[in-house]
Amino acid sequence: MPEQDDTMIVPETLQKVKNIIGVFSAKGGVGKSAIALQLALALQKKGLKVGLADADIYGPSQPILFDTKPGDLKLTKNELMKPLIKEGVKFISMGLISNEKMPVIWRGPMVSGAVIQLLSQTEWGELDYLIIDTPPGTGDVQLTLLQKIPIKSAIIVTTPQALSISDCKKGIEMIKKLNLPISGLIENMSWFQPNLESKKYYLFGRNGGKTLAEEYSLELLAQLPLVEINDGKKIQDDLHLSAEFDKIANKLQDSFIKIKKQGS
Repeated sequence: MPEQDDTMIVPETLQKVKNIIGVFSAKGGVGKSAIALQLALALQKKGLKVGLADADIYGPSQPILFDTKPGDLKLTKNELMKPLIKEGVKFISMGLISNEKMPVIWRGPMVSGAVIQLLSQTEWGELDYLIIDTPPGTGDVQLTLLQKIPIKSAIIVTTPQALSISDCKKGIEMIKKLNLPISGLIENMSWFQPNLESKKYYLFGRNGGKTLAEEYSLELLAQLPLVEINDGKKIQDDLHLSAEFDKIANKLQDSFIKIKKQGS
């Protein structure tokens, strides 16, 4: 596998972005998009300038989480895409370009090209952090992101389930071979705890993510519960998760200080 190119040419639209974080999981359905959103909101609450790019071409979830639609997207005078600003976060997604009922039927190279265009043809301006919600898998799209976009660090998301752990290992190995620092691992859907009950139900096994973090000597950023979201309520409205992501944001900032010191 080729290593990350040290001579990477940074797209002009990303040159004012200080830190780019890739949220990765080789397994779909682990809640990666919700975690990317919560992380962006937690960093924005700290007074930082934050952007969120939904790079999942086949199944963009962020427009639904942010309650946006394709007609909301506008172009600048320079024909660049102008990101929406939702809850203080600059936001772009393929879901703002294509209709949700129109399937994207592209082969790998086309998808990789679309992801790079989405990131490089958006007028991001000055940002402290750009969070990239990456698509699941370890194929062309993920390799292109890692080799063409100056991602400074990765966050790994998994559930405790054995199948998720198995796929997640492949993602970690891919990132490690490209020498990209990993700021930590988040175990999502660790348990379910119905309202007014003290008992926790471990629906997908127990501590699988914690064991995985120990195996690869990664920091376990959090073990997050499976949260029930009723109609009219957003994932970002959950107070418990909001408090957890405040802690994750602090840990993430600390990890970037360490990465900067190691690189100097």
